[in-house]
Amino acid sequence: MIDEIFAPLGARAHVHIRDLADGRGLGSGEDEPVILVSVVKLFIAWEFRRQVAEGLVDPAAPVRVTAADRLGGTGTAGFLYDAQISVWDLAALMMEVSDNSAADLVARHIGLGSLRSLPSRLGLKGTRLIGSPRTILEDVAKDLGIANIDALAHVLDSGSVTTGELRATSAWDPDRTNVSTPADLTAFLRQVWNGPAAVAADMRTWMRRQLTGGRLSRLAPSEVEVHGRSGSLPGWLNEVAVWEWPDGRRHALAVFARPTRGNFREVELAMSRAALALTDAISE
Repeated sequence: MIDEIFAPLGARAHVHIRDLADGRGLGSGEDEPVILVSVVKLFIAWEFRRQVAEGLVDPAAPVRVTAADRLGGTGTAGFLYDAQISVWDLAALMMEVSDNSAADLVARHIGLGSLRSLPSRLGLKGTRLIGSPRTILEDVAKDLGIANIDALAHVLDSGSVTTGELRATSAWDPDRTNVSTPADLTAFLRQVWNGPAAVAADMRTWMRRQLTGGRLSRLAPSEVEVHGRSGSLPGWLNEVAVWEWPDGRRHALAVFARPTRGNFREVELAMSRAALALTDAISE
């Protein structure tokens, strides 16, 4: 079924769906490694919210965001001037507009060790977390023989690095970057949704407010409440989501597509078509 959706578009997909009530799941390629890109922000957000709940992090703590923190892109990552923001609001920006600098700063608050140990603590055997966006970009710069992230930004802007050269770096290699599997991701979302109510409520709010994705919900029925987190690199279009139906059904979805052409809009529609097909299949 999944191959029939993606193969005509020259794309391949790894997918999984899980019923959040009883844990039943089905998928295709669901145990194969997939690179997370910005989907890693789900894990950063959950660990941050857990530490807030346990009194380990002060959510109101002010954080100074300076030029040294800016990576380019949305939110504080693209600010022109320095700003002071609470770590809680940085977490919201990380989730809602996929702010990479905010992700770095929140990860700094929770500690790299806590992030890296999260998969083993939750029993996610196919997941490995290396670090936040800055860590990944620093590795890419090293792979390309570039001095630092600032120099990398100039090289990328100049167009002197080819797509092929970029795809040979660690950010595209499941053995050297943040990685998970579709089955692990739906298992994680089930733990989030069925975990402490206050933590789950804030994760639901952040995911519901996502402004930079919505790939899986393109064809979703209007009555479905959608919570998502997306990520992408050239050659990868990713999204995980939870769909809550009016009749009480709740489904965690993970769709990771690998297009080989420039037909990204068509592949994104196919991702939503796959999500619908998965919800139909698990409801039979």
